[in-house]
Amino acid sequence: NGTETKPCQHAMTDTRANQYNRRNIETMEMLYGTGYLSMGGDDEVANIVARVEVAGKDVLDIGCGLGGALIALTRNHHARHAHGVDIDAGVLERANALVNTAGLQERISLTRFEPGPLPLADASFDLVFLTAVSCHIQDLVPFFTEIRRVIRPGGQLVGGEWVRHLDNQAYREWDELLRDRGLNFYFVTAEQFKDALLGAGFVETSIVDRSSAMAVLAQGYLDRVQHELKDRLQKAMGEEEYAALLEWTRIRANGLAHRGSGYAHFSAGKPFVKGFIGIIQDPVPWLVPVYYFGLFCPESFTITDRPGIELLIFLNISPFYHLFRRVIH
Repeated sequence: NGTETKPCQHAMTDTRANQYNRRNIETMEMLYGTGYLSMGGDDEVANIVARVEVAGKDVLDIGCGLGGALIALTRNHHARHAHGVDIDAGVLERANALVNTAGLQERISLTRFEPGPLPLADASFDLVFLTAVSCHIQDLVPFFTEIRRVIRPGGQLVGGEWVRHLDNQAYREWDELLRDRGLNFYFVTAEQFKDALLGAGFVETSIVDRSSAMAVLAQGYLDRVQHELKDRLQKAMGEEEYAALLEWTRIRANGLAHRGSGYAHFSAGKPFVKGFIGIIQDPVPWLVPVYYFGLFCPESFTITDRPGIELLIFLNISPFYHLFRRVIH
């Protein structure tokens, strides 16, 4: 997993995608590092999870590819268990080999699935890791709703995704290249991406623009393809495929440099209970019932009056209620 826009093999769509063959995999690892099909490697994984707690958590990587992120999340960030899903048998075979080489087969599992709903039980994971997958999805709300289904209450979704910035020549050149190669991409703005997360029932969403940092990375990979790795790539791929990779790498770097395309990190949380209370503009109507309930359960409610009005509700009144906390801004 990583940060490059990839063909649709990692998306939950109805499109049967092109599969990576062994030569493709070897070439991508030559460029991006062992276990990765795209930019950033272990450092990008660390950047994505920098603001969340991974240690001791059950983690799901959707579109896990060669398993580099799974290994990093487990070995470097101490996930209790990491599970990767992908629809490409070839990349999963390589991922399995890398997991075994790392000695992490007891803590990392892999599943191949057909495009469609995730073959996973409700509320199975504390954290879902998702990079460069949702750009292949035309309708994001059902996609994110399906992801939310497998997250435990209070769990999180984190990742990185390509977005659309400006509809300029650089963006149109990038988009045209993808269409010419028969790839399905549905780029949205960061605002549209956030709206889809909220529409799927996520809360506490955050979008952080990483376009400038990704532009530097993309230029670095372009330089490597043009110079350092040119002879090795030409030998491994042949002239025609090397030329195609060079064009891909050049146009991607140009799109980022001219702000046509962009890249962002995102995070979102699953509420502790279904049907959480939304934004309340006026807290006064709540005060009377809260007061009388407090007579019987004095530790159940705490109301703090401050700018933005925060209402903290803790329900612990019977075995049928879960601990509930919701901050209202």
